[in-house]
Amino acid sequence: MTISEQHREDMRSALEKGVLQRLPITFLPFVNQQIREWVYLFPNERQSVEKLLHYVAELSTGESSALFKDVIQLEEKMGVGHWHFSTTEQTIENASELARSPYFQEWRRAVQAVFDAADQYALQPGSAAEEVQHRLVILDIPQTLVVDPSIVWRRWQGIGKSLNLGPFTSANDREFFEFLLTPSPGEPGTPTSGLLNAPGNRRELSSADRWFLDAGEGLNDLSWTPTASTNSSLGFISLSYGRLGLYRETFSHEMNTMRKDLADADDVLDRLRKVDVTAWCPPEVSADLAVKEFVRSLFLSGNGAVLFGNSFVEWGASEAFRRARPSMVAARFGMRAKPKPFTGVAVFDNPNQINPAPSVDDLAGSAADAEILALYIWLAATRYAEYRSATVCVVLAESISQAYVIAPSEFPLWQEAEPVSRSSLKGALCNWMA
Repeated sequence: MTISEQHREDMRSALEKGVLQRLPITFLPFVNQQIREWVYLFPNERQSVEKLLHYVAELSTGESSALFKDVIQLEEKMGVGHWHFSTTEQTIENASELARSPYFQEWRRAVQAVFDAADQYALQPGSAAEEVQHRLVILDIPQTLVVDPSIVWRRWQGIGKSLNLGPFTSANDREFFEFLLTPSPGEPGTPTSGLLNAPGNRRELSSADRWFLDAGEGLNDLSWTPTASTNSSLGFISLSYGRLGLYRETFSHEMNTMRKDLADADDVLDRLRKVDVTAWCPPEVSADLAVKEFVRSLFLSGNGAVLFGNSFVEWGASEAFRRARPSMVAARFGMRAKPKPFTGVAVFDNPNQINPAPSVDDLAGSAADAEILALYIWLAATRYAEYRSATVCVVLAESISQAYVIAPSEFPLWQEAEPVSRSSLKGALCNWMA
């Protein structure tokens, strides 16, 4: 039985034992909503509920009362029993009532203490959770986005080191980033691994453990392009701005139907939260419920992901870190058009639908986007403890044949003489992830 199957079995057993009746009222909105939306969650998102319910189910009545004592006392002080408090889902009204209470911060600490206790209970000696997980964030500023070598890394403030890369030659003329990600020709019938299919260092892998996000059309190699595949069959989650074109255009069209007032905006947003988006999705997205809802949430967040490929990449990577905690995120920036006059990107206006003037590539703006957003992606990763050690970050600036590297001292690439060959870089990264 795999780890996730064991978790599901533990949770099913806990629910059959009536574990929900033991939970304080303020725990129920989160737990009930997670259970109801289970198929839309990534494995990482499911773990906190799985651990909590299994832990509480294993406690005696007296032990569970002691576990929740502080939370229940604070609920009584807050007067939760007299609120119009939903126990089925997390609502704005629930959050407002909690946040207004003078006991809110104490309540948060008490709740965190319960989840910490459940996490500690799940840490059995020798478990996978105790093993150091090597992680990788690899970001590509492609050849088309020309950067200035004198300033490209200045925003990183010396937290890493730039390395010069050697010339790249490829038998099948693949782009450098795809050379790193996908298998390379080796002996007949035995291609070498790429980063997306390198052996993992986790006992159990899911497609949500490795992500590829692209501001363009996705991977070029037809054997990798998911024209008729699911993310689970690929072994990684692949999201490309170009392949989501129909989804984006339909979404922005729906947004443009709203009158510019808050009530109408609420109606349109509510419709988009509920509409079946399957017909708008490429196969690798429509076949995966969690990924399909991930994209919907991404486009609803109002951060430019619908309109700009580089924003899609940055926000998609940030949300992947928050929700899935993958061991690897690979992302490639791309070209965007210059903003057109008299279009309002803040309210989801699609410039190509609003203004018929031809689009013009913004070379300098796209390169500047990539330089800034690459740092934002790394900062988003470091918000989470999993990425603060044993994580390698590599940012490729192909136009100047450089890589900016943040890595632990034991990372073998530090021992390579410059210029570092592209094959050496690929080997070092694949070995790190293995």
